[in-house]
Amino acid sequence: MCLKNISKRFRWLSKVIATAFFSSMAAALPAVSAETIYFDYGYLGRAISTASLEAFVEDGTVNDELAPYIGGMSASSRQELQQFLGTPLPALNTGALGRLSDPFVLSQWLHAPTGELMLTRLGAMIQTQGRQNGHQAIRGALVAAAADPEGLSVMNVIRFSPTEAVRLNLLKILALSRSISANEKATKQLVSMAIEQSEAAALQVSSINYSALPILSDIDQFEVTKQPLVLEDPSRDRTYAADLYLPSSVHDLSPNTQIESIPVMVVSHGYGDDRHLSDIVTLAQSLAANGFAVAVLEHIGSNRDYRSNLSRGLTQESFETMAFVNRPLDITFLLDTLEQKNSAEFQSRLQLDRVGVIGRSFGGYTALAVAGATVDIERLQNQCDPAAGFTPDTVNMALLIQCRALELAAYPKSIQRLSDGSLKDNRVSLVIASAPLTSLFGPQGMGYVDAPVVIMGGAHDMTSPIVPEQMHAFQWLQTNQKYFYLAENTAHTPEMSRFILTRVHPQSDILDRFDQSERALFSLTISLMIAHGKVHLLEDESYRPYLSAAYVQAVSPEPTRLHLIRAIP
Repeated sequence: MCLKNISKRFRWLSKVIATAFFSSMAAALPAVSAETIYFDYGYLGRAISTASLEAFVEDGTVNDELAPYIGGMSASSRQELQQFLGTPLPALNTGALGRLSDPFVLSQWLHAPTGELMLTRLGAMIQTQGRQNGHQAIRGALVAAAADPEGLSVMNVIRFSPTEAVRLNLLKILALSRSISANEKATKQLVSMAIEQSEAAALQVSSINYSALPILSDIDQFEVTKQPLVLEDPSRDRTYAADLYLPSSVHDLSPNTQIESIPVMVVSHGYGDDRHLSDIVTLAQSLAANGFAVAVLEHIGSNRDYRSNLSRGLTQESFETMAFVNRPLDITFLLDTLEQKNSAEFQSRLQLDRVGVIGRSFGGYTALAVAGATVDIERLQNQCDPAAGFTPDTVNMALLIQCRALELAAYPKSIQRLSDGSLKDNRVSLVIASAPLTSLFGPQGMGYVDAPVVIMGGAHDMTSPIVPEQMHAFQWLQTNQKYFYLAENTAHTPEMSRFILTRVHPQSDILDRFDQSERALFSLTISLMIAHGKVHLLEDESYRPYLSAAYVQAVSPEPTRLHLIRAIP
């Protein structure tokens, strides 16, 4: 390829890097240079000075040196790039990564295993002048910029790069760009297919007025009480807490009361959360008010307290690697404990032979693992290999967590449990997984799940991307009882959804409409969880209409419309 043709690619290179930043690599561009930036395309290359880039950020100047890269951009794109380079990055204050604009917190996270993995992947693209992996220079520049009063902007990180010159490996960056583009295309196709299926379902003639069905999350059939539990598992030397939300029916033994089994749901929180999270409490109370006994676990070692310990310098990792084993075992020991209490405390009314498990993100992994999904170690090793090139499956922030499962190789018995199916609990008869982490299972591991599975995901989720983490998992499932709910214009958290929407639709009122619809969507997802529990745990077919694509098409709110997919061609 001649230099002239390379220059055409350079014109949109900054846009590519910006896309990479927002899509999966929160610090990709920052440490690209101190005085000189070299662009290497195989044996060919060009260079620009940092001074030229600083002038552009300061007042929009595009000199002869920058013209091949920026000159072809529209005025609006040029202004967007200028703002991107010069504006501190408030997005790093939200989400599971914590307060990363704090230099101490940032340094702690970048030295943790997940941060090291991210830096190593970035360093393959952003190299030293000697073409070595630039992960150490990237880390130093990020931390120094975060400590500076001007904040953690891209331009400020460039100023603090500890090397005189840095090389951008364009072959790897372009591979990253192609993978991001492939994922974006696949996501758009998935959303389009979901919309088409939903619209087709809505056109089918039905005697049911779906929009008139009661909103189950608003029903308070029973009063709810909360009972704290302290679980002590001597086999693992592990003590952890749980909250049990009970419907009043569990203690109703009046003469006219028909003795019925009470279905049980277990809720597993995500990485860095805890059982007190307001959405989890709301979910548990709504389920209990509809007749479920709900146990909300606290997974020590991967909860909010443990994550905050990293920020305070009290630990060297963001979560314990044994969490991959302990989380599903936490559920099994909880169910064992409830079986022991069932007769004396609950008149044997808890239905513990058919249990549902609800989990979000890392909790979604937990729910699938305890339902029988196994980790494909060899596949995960290939995905996590720092020397491997970028592919659509590996450009995935969720792998930063999942790759840590490989650290259990130092504990042969533990890593064997991930892959031999011994974490499965046959009492689990329903899985509801929201934004689950699933790449580590692969098609073979997901194929072992035989319970009904509900998967939920957001089209804009960059933390657990919907195509590699949810769509593929749905396709890998062998059970016929599988449901895939896709929500438009939503990300991993409401905060991240707002952040993305302001950039994807900067001139739209979609953010105002999102704020109005976000809670309605949450209420709808709770209703769906209630309905799935009634159908799959109690075999109550009167709730089957809620499990149709026509129902979600009729009641889901704009702009966070929900779509149900039952099959992907």
